[in-house]
Amino acid sequence: MKLYVKAYSSYQGDVYDFDIKEELKSKYKLDTRRQDTFIHLAVYGAQLLKERTTLCSSDELYITSGVGNIDVLQKIHHYIGMEKEFIKPFDFINILGNTTSYYVASSLGIKDKNSFQISNHFTFLRSLISIYASLKISKKDAILGSLDLCTQPDGIIKRVLGVSEDTQILSSVNYQKLSLSSVDALAAIEFDTKTYSLQEIREILQETSLRYVVSMRCKGLDPKEETHYFETIPSSFINDAIQKKESLLYIDCFGDSYKIIKLIIS
Repeated sequence: MKLYVKAYSSYQGDVYDFDIKEELKSKYKLDTRRQDTFIHLAVYGAQLLKERTTLCSSDELYITSGVGNIDVLQKIHHYIGMEKEFIKPFDFINILGNTTSYYVASSLGIKDKNSFQISNHFTFLRSLISIYASLKISKKDAILGSLDLCTQPDGIIKRVLGVSEDTQILSSVNYQKLSLSSVDALAAIEFDTKTYSLQEIREILQETSLRYVVSMRCKGLDPKEETHYFETIPSSFINDAIQKKESLLYIDCFGDSYKIIKLIIS
């Protein structure tokens, strides 16, 4: 399977050192009321993409995240479990995944298919598969947003992701505009549904001429280049490789299951 990247945008950093809400209000003139930091991060990344390409109201929108809006979950736990209070209405609304994709779609003027997805591992790859299947039918383009918000304390996220306590977790949002058409494409993302064994991956790495990156969760291999982690990090490496105009092979894994994603620069 293959999808072509027409445009991309990225932001990584400590959201507590950067007032995203104020940036959305002052620079992009967007209404940020009733939204939390997770939604603000998603909308901000979408606006960065909008600055770099032309988006159509008929584009399909997909938002994916490794763990979703943990921040609002912690708030609700505090209300109910500690203060014995009712959930605040807007926190209840924001806990729904489609709330995030709704605000992103509204900020971009998207009026077509709109989906929020979280998968049980290999989140980014599974979203690519969903997009490919949909575009084969619709013949449209798609916008894929991948975001993970590092909340404090970060121990909860680390336990959910299955990474060690000393792993550095980072907030990140990455977008790609994707198409089945190669016209004016920056790169192609190649992927499949196959699950590889460790031995098969070692053989692939011996034969490939591509620069490769191994997820830090791949204990049977030597991780390269990852200094921090978030579940949708393949999206970040893809954007970085496009910026550097360098093809890439990304190896992801969970337990004994391995997956690969290739990025080929046009």
